[in-house]
Amino acid sequence: MANTTRQEVIDSFESLFADQHIIPEGLENRWFTDSLAEYEMENSPLSYDTANNAFTSELPVGIVMTLAYLMKIRYCEREVSRVNKINNLYTKDVQLNGNGDTKKYTATELSAEIARARDFINKQKVSYYAD
Repeated sequence: MANTTRQEVIDSFESLFADQHIIPEGLENRWFTDSLAEYEMENSPLSYDTANNAFTSELPVGIVMTLAYLMKIRYCEREVSRVNKINNLYTKDVQLNGNGDTKKYTATELSAEIARARDFINKQKVSYYAD
């Protein structure tokens, strides 16, 4: 069995979109690193080797999916920021406003992705209750 690579997590993240978004590689790598750190703070270390851009073992699909959703949260946060910045933008040639529902739908998507990722993380935590 091959070790899980960073690219496999990024591929899982990119598969969450219905259409292709061009996201700079450096930004995806930053989101991966942040998501890995968040996962490790919530659960346990995953032993990621930065020299090889791979984990030291094959990760279960559920963990790969959780990391992908944590990355999507970062994407949604950035999208909310973008939508908020175009709210009521008026220039000499262009007038954009956020009076539509875009702002609401973007914030709702962010909330849903946060809830989904939290649920995945909680399901992977070890229970210390004994029968």
